[in-house]
Amino acid sequence: MNPRAVTAWSAAALTIVLVANHPVYRALVILLAINFMVARKRPGRQLGGLLRILLFATVVAVGVSMLLSHAGAHVLFVIPRQVPGLAGPVTLESAVFGLASGIGLSAAALAAAPLSLVVDPHQVVDALPRSLERAGATIAAALNMVPGIGRSYGAIRDAQSVRGWRPRGPRSYAEVLVPLVLTSMESSIQLAEAMEARAFGSGHRTRWMPEPWRTGDLMVVLTAAAAALAFIAARAAGLVADWYPYPVPTVPLVNPLALAGVLLLLTPLLVPRYD
Repeated sequence: MNPRAVTAWSAAALTIVLVANHPVYRALVILLAINFMVARKRPGRQLGGLLRILLFATVVAVGVSMLLSHAGAHVLFVIPRQVPGLAGPVTLESAVFGLASGIGLSAAALAAAPLSLVVDPHQVVDALPRSLERAGATIAAALNMVPGIGRSYGAIRDAQSVRGWRPRGPRSYAEVLVPLVLTSMESSIQLAEAMEARAFGSGHRTRWMPEPWRTGDLMVVLTAAAAALAFIAARAAGLVADWYPYPVPTVPLVNPLALAGVLLLLTPLLVPRYD
């Protein structure tokens, strides 16, 4: 898939996530993004690690909200006064608010994840105009860092397990994290040396094989733009309102126009795969 089409899809999905904090639309973006990446991700790219991280972040968001926010009508239990900084009622509303925050964080991360899992970093650089070549190289290096660190972590963990390492608490992970940090630093130095050897910054970047535009790519771009515009229009017309669980949780209302706009992000699953 053309990287410009993937960028348009990610931009539309991120717009839907950021325009309103409605949990239903954000959850739908999560499902669409997961399906998109499962169907289109590059060989060797793994989605499971990112999903586990986002699940952990959501659990942390729920816990922090429950411990620090004591507003709400439905009290689950009360933290005694003897606990400094956390004393007070723990409410159902604070747990729901934390869950909604975690859904928003996960939706934003998964909306941008196709730029790392569906296309290669050099494709992202090629898709940018010449005026953004330097910024594109920085973005591509950052996008490539996450899966690279994930692969290094898996390899180091397996090697240490063969040597008898077993997780025995937080301190035991130093045997994995220290080599991981050193390996990441060495990879960064090698990348800088390779860029310097190839005269990075001395002129405009050349392209060996430009990415072709296909009918499916154009459909993805058009439907992504339509999805973002439909959602923004629904928001401006007051059809999509922000949702909060306070003072008591209510069922979020879903607007048909906004829902149809979000569902336009299904297009990448419907076009043929050429690669």
